[in-house]
Amino acid sequence: MDFRFTPSDDVLKQEVADFVTKEWDPSGFDHSSISWDHVNDDADAITHAFKKKLVDKGWYTMHWPVEHGGQSVNIGTQLAYREAMAYAGAPAAVGGGLVAPVLMVIGQDWQQKEFLPQIANADIEFSQGFSEPNAGSDLAGLQTRAVRDGDDYVLNGQKIWGTYRNKWMHILVRTDPEAPKHRGITYLLAQLKDDAGEYVSGVTVRAIPDAGGRHRWDELFMDNFRVPARNIIGEENRGWYAAMTTLSFERSNIEASARLTRVLEEYIEYCRRLKRRNRSGPLDSAVFRNELANLRVDIETLRTLSYQVAWMQSNGDIPQKEASMTKLWGDSLDQTVHKQLSRGLEDYGVLMPGNRRVPSPDDGLLNWRGYARLVLTIWGGTNEVQKNIIAQRGLGLPR
Repeated sequence: MDFRFTPSDDVLKQEVADFVTKEWDPSGFDHSSISWDHVNDDADAITHAFKKKLVDKGWYTMHWPVEHGGQSVNIGTQLAYREAMAYAGAPAAVGGGLVAPVLMVIGQDWQQKEFLPQIANADIEFSQGFSEPNAGSDLAGLQTRAVRDGDDYVLNGQKIWGTYRNKWMHILVRTDPEAPKHRGITYLLAQLKDDAGEYVSGVTVRAIPDAGGRHRWDELFMDNFRVPARNIIGEENRGWYAAMTTLSFERSNIEASARLTRVLEEYIEYCRRLKRRNRSGPLDSAVFRNELANLRVDIETLRTLSYQVAWMQSNGDIPQKEASMTKLWGDSLDQTVHKQLSRGLEDYGVLMPGNRRVPSPDDGLLNWRGYARLVLTIWGGTNEVQKNIIAQRGLGLPR
C-alpha cells in the first residue's frame, strides 16, 4: 500500500496550512471553553465566520456528490484536506455532519432541496436526538414514543447528552412498541425552535454542566411535542437502519492522528525550550522520553488505521469493524496522550486554566483537555460496543 499523497494533494495540504495561518485566529476564545461551552456566543460567531470562509473556498462540501452541489473529490484528497486542517488546529473542516449523508441517500426530495443548500452554506446545523437516560450504548432500547395523530407524530419522552440549541434536530423515536426493538424505530426531522429562536410547544431543555462547570450538554423533555409526519427520513419503523448509516460516517475518526501529532510536537518543543534555558523539564527523564516515543508510534498506528478506513471507502466498501477499530484505538489513545503529557509536567500538570496564584507553563490546557476527553470512550458508542462490533463482525465470534 502506498501511503504517499499525490503531488496535487500535497499542494492542497500546504494551501490549507497557509489558509488556516492567515484566516483562523483563536485568540478571541476563552481557551478553557473552546468548543466545549455551547452557549459561548462569541466562540460560535468566530467559528461560524471561519466556516463561511471554507464555503467561499469551496472546501466545506468538497466531499459532497456533484449532484448535491459538491465536487465529488476522491477519498485521498478528502483525507489530505481533513488531515491538514486538523494538524493546523482549525475548528471545522467539512460540512454536513451526520445528517447530510443520510438525506442524500434516503431523504425525500423536499428535504434535500430545503436542507442540503442550507447545510452547504453553513447556515444550519442539526442537534442529535439519539441517546436517552436508559438508552445510550444500547441505543435500540430507546423509549421516546411517537404516536401518529392525523398529519403529525406526537412525541413524548426524554433525550439526553445532546446540545439542543439548534432550530432543528434529527431524532430517533419508537413508533411500534410491539416490534423487536431494532424494528420499531422511526427517524424524524423535528423543529425545536420557532423563527424567533424560542422553543416550540411541548419542548423543554435543561442544561447539564460538565466537570469544569461549562454548559456542555442538555437534556430534552418532550410532552405532546408535535412533528409533521412528512418529516420522516426513510420509512416508518425502519429508522434504526438509517441511523446506522449515519453512525458509520461518525466513527471514521480521520482527523485524530493529525491533531494528536500536533499536540505531541508542541509539547516536545515546549520541553526543548526549557532545556535551552537550562531549566529542568520532562525530557530530562530517559524513561519519559521513551514514553513519548511510544506515544508517537501509537499515533502513527492510529494514522494507518484511519488510512485503511479511507482506502476501503475509496473502493466502495463499508468499513464497519474497521471504523470501530479506529474509534476504539483513537479515543483511548487520545486520553492516554493527555494523561501522560500532563503527568510529565508533574505538579503543574494538575492545574486548571486561569490559575493566577500558581500559573501553569501551559496555562493548564493539557489538564483541562484531559478532563474533557474522559467522555471520548463513552459517546458515539462506548469502547465496549466497539469491541463487540469488532468481535462479531470482524472475528465472527458469537453474540
